[in-house]
Amino acid sequence: MSRFIQEIRTGSNHEPVTSFVSRSNLTVLNPFVLWDHFAISDADNTAGFGFHGHSGVATISYPLISSIKHEDTGGHTGHLLAGGIQVMSAGGGVLHKETVYPDAGKAEAFQLWTLLPAAENEMGPVTYSTAQSDALPEVRNLKSRTKVLVGEHQGVSSPVQHSVSMTYLHVNLKSGSKWQHQVAKGQITAFVYLRSGQLAIGTTHLSAGEMGIFNASDDEIQVSTTNNAAEFLLVTGKPLAQPIISTGPSVHSSRDNAIFGSRQINKLQKQLTH
Repeated sequence: MSRFIQEIRTGSNHEPVTSFVSRSNLTVLNPFVLWDHFAISDADNTAGFGFHGHSGVATISYPLISSIKHEDTGGHTGHLLAGGIQVMSAGGGVLHKETVYPDAGKAEAFQLWTLLPAAENEMGPVTYSTAQSDALPEVRNLKSRTKVLVGEHQGVSSPVQHSVSMTYLHVNLKSGSKWQHQVAKGQITAFVYLRSGQLAIGTTHLSAGEMGIFNASDDEIQVSTTNNAAEFLLVTGKPLAQPIISTGPSVHSSRDNAIFGSRQINKLQKQLTH
């Protein structure tokens, strides 16, 4: 039996970011607590975000156009090129800075946040890793190209490691084609974001810029195209059995942890300005 779409979201746009998760629906996509689409078409210079704080979450960055330079108070730096993946686990608290370098005035990236397991990682140390595009495997056939960003597809695994059981795929599908993904056991949360074209999932049709949220199940996911090709991102994950308490930039499993994370961020901000 294949999955079906139970909700479609169009997002809330605050230039240059369109957000698809808010406080009102924060728990629906557990273990995912943020999905943002960042897009600029006429940048004169660098863009991005100066030093700001997070705790209790992991941030996963995926630039498609442009590159991103990273710096954080855990001592990590890096330069992620277009098509690569960056994972930062904020743990008990971190400040980080992301500088976007547009390509011919254009920049586009996706930002995905996950919860961190309360017992092992939520209040743990800051970690950071990158995998450039050429390190990420692809599964190709005559009708589709599937880039494995995190997790596994058809026996092909990404080198990216994460503390949450999840899969993150970038798929290009030709017109008049079908595509399927066997969901890993327990990854009952799933959504698809259509970057371009049109996509059919059962009786539901998605257009570019829409997020489709699947019913909770680890049954196979099947999609198809008709007259138009489609480019989409598919994310699946295993929910974490823990409370979800958001302070905006941080998400925790308890009030005590949220207070500790906030204090740690304030402490780091004071150190940064002295």
